[in-house]
Amino acid sequence: MKTTYIIKEVQNINSEREGTRIETASLSQAKHIASINQCFHGTALRIETVDGLWLAYKEAGKRWVDCE
Repeated sequence: MKTTYIIKEVQNINSEREGTRIETASLSQAKHIASINQCFHGTALRIETVDGLWLAYKEAGKRWVDCE
C-alpha cells in the first residue's frame, strides 16, 4: 500500500513553501526521493503528511531526523 507524502525544500527548517506530492511505500523511500531531487545547495528538506504533520527533516550537511 502506498502512502502520500509532501516533500518541501526550504531555505531553513522553519521556512514555508509549497511542496511536491509523492506516493511511496515507505518513509525511507520518500527520504531517498527527496535527497535525489534536492535542487539547491544549503537548503533543508522536510517530509510531511498531507495534513501538514512533520514526519522527517534534514538540515544542510546533516542526517535525516525522524519526528515520530
